[in-house]
Amino acid sequence: MTLTQSNTIEQKEVFLELTIDGQTVQTRPGSTVMEAALANNIDIPRLCYHPELSVSGGCRLCVVNVEGYPNPTPSCGLACEDGMSIQTQNEELFQTRREIIDLFVAEHPLDCVTCDKAGSCQLQKYAYEHNIKETSHAFELPRTLYQDDNPFFVRDHQYCILCGRCVRVCDEVVGAHAIDFAGRGFECHIATPFDGPMKDSACVFCGNCVQVCPTAALNPVSRMGKGREWELERIKTICGYCGVGCQLEYALKDGEILYAQATSDGPVNGEMLCTKGRYGWDFATDPQRLTSPMLRRDVAYEMGLTKEDWTLPEESPLKVRKPNIEDSFVPVDWDTALDLVADKLADTVKEYGPDSVMGLASARCTNEENYLFQKLFRLGIGTNNLDHCARL
Repeated sequence: MTLTQSNTIEQKEVFLELTIDGQTVQTRPGSTVMEAALANNIDIPRLCYHPELSVSGGCRLCVVNVEGYPNPTPSCGLACEDGMSIQTQNEELFQTRREIIDLFVAEHPLDCVTCDKAGSCQLQKYAYEHNIKETSHAFELPRTLYQDDNPFFVRDHQYCILCGRCVRVCDEVVGAHAIDFAGRGFECHIATPFDGPMKDSACVFCGNCVQVCPTAALNPVSRMGKGREWELERIKTICGYCGVGCQLEYALKDGEILYAQATSDGPVNGEMLCTKGRYGWDFATDPQRLTSPMLRRDVAYEMGLTKEDWTLPEESPLKVRKPNIEDSFVPVDWDTALDLVADKLADTVKEYGPDSVMGLASARCTNEENYLFQKLFRLGIGTNNLDHCARL
C-alpha cells in the first residue's frame, strides 16, 4: 500500500455499546453514563449535574444500578464501558432518591405556592415525582441570608441546596471566581469574599449563576412578584448587542419583558450569556425608543410630507439632552427614508468625491451585515473612510 493510498483510508469511529433500561445504546469512549442516557432521551434525576460544567457528584440523586457493581453509583461521573448493563429506574433507586429529596426538604422551605420559581424549580419537580409533601426529619433552616445588594439578581440563601452549580459556572465558564463555598456543616453557604456585597466582588454580573440555579436561591430582580412561570410567554430571538449571534429567550407577562435567559439548544452560546444579552433589554420598552424613521421637519416640509413650515433652531435638536423628538422630526416610512438617504449620499459623492463621506458600522449588526456595509463603501462608493462602533 502506498503512502497516498493509506492517507485516503478513513478511520472508523469507535463506539461503545451498552444497555440502559433494556435499551441498547451507543456512545463515544470517554462519555459518562449520564451523557449516554440523556443523548438517548433516557432521563435520570439530577440536581448538581449540568452538561456544561464539571462533574460534582454531590447530590447523589443520579445514582444507577450497574450489573456487577455492589452498590448504586452516581451516573454523572461514571465512565461508560463496553457491555455495561445499567438500570436507572427501579424500586430500590426510587426509595434511595426519595430519601435524598426528603433530606433536601428538611432544610428547604416548602412555600411553593408563593415562590417565584414554582413551575421551573427542579427540587419541586422531583419532590412531586417522589410524593414528598413534607420532610420526615426535623425541619431546620440553616441558611437565612437574603441579599439584594445589586440591581440584577436576588440571592435568597434559604432556598439554596448547595449544589455548587453557581460556583462552578463562575469559575469554569466565566472565569471570575466571585463566589465559593464558605463555612462547614450547617454553616456552609455560598459566599463572596467575607460575605461582602456582590458589587465589591469579582462578579461581572453576567447572570450565568442565575441561569444554572435549580431552585429559587437565585432569581432576576425584574421578575420578582411579576407572575408564575407557567403564566409567562416565551419568545426565542437573537441577541442584538453584537455579531456573535447568541440565542436567547425572553419571558413576557402581558407583553412586558420580565427577564431574558439562554436556551439549552443555542448553537452559539449554549446556556450562557454575557451581561448585555441577559440584562440589557430595557431599551425595548424605553419611551424614547424610535419605532420608525424620523425626518427633520424642514426637510419633510420641502418634500411635501407635512404642511407645517419649520425652521432649524440655532441649537441643533441633536444636542438637546432627552429632547421631545416630535418637536423637530416627523415619522416617515422606510421607503421614503431610504430613498432620501440614497439620493443625498449619491449627490454628495458626485459633487465632492467619495472621500467626502464616511461610514460608521455598528456592533449591534450581524457580521454579515457589517461585511456588506464595508463592501458598499469600499466598492460601491470607493472610499476607505470606515469606522466601527465596537464600544457598546
